[in-house]
Amino acid sequence: MTLFADTPRWDNHGTVWGHLISDTSLDELHAGAARAGLPGRAFDLDHYDWPVDARWRLEAHGVTMVGNRELTRVLLASGLRVPLARRARARAERSAADAARLGLDRVPRDFIWGPRGHVDPMPDLPGAFRISRDEIALPRVQAHDAAGERAAAAFLERADALARAAGHPFWQGQVMDAP
Repeated sequence: MTLFADTPRWDNHGTVWGHLISDTSLDELHAGAARAGLPGRAFDLDHYDWPVDARWRLEAHGVTMVGNRELTRVLLASGLRVPLARRARARAERSAADAARLGLDRVPRDFIWGPRGHVDPMPDLPGAFRISRDEIALPRVQAHDAAGERAAAAFLERADALARAAGHPFWQGQVMDAP
């Protein structure tokens, strides 16, 4: 059981990002990412995204650094890889399962209930919104327009009510939706 990380080379959010994977299991991957201080939101179906400044933490926790092609080879061999052609379906399945678990009557475009994983970026559409809420109760809301702000507020009110009914103080997770 080994964790592997590739060379960061993807620019986004003002830094450069790499991928962290397991050759054995997602449980091992989640545990290793937590030990290295990566947030649960950095998980993306079969890997964690990690910023270049986290390299020393990964190495300090025994992560094996490899090239990008080697990382892909290891991930394919592990059986954990979610192929590009299946990623949209995997996100839709995750969204439907989490929406059902929370009790939502409509499945958003991309939805996570819980602290692990992230949703797709918000599309440039009228009424679109994206909400993130971690352990703290204050959500981070993005919307392009007033319709998106209203939709986000309505979603948050409904998700919080359902979460409280399930014994949680508030809904924690991420959502991206548009009409």
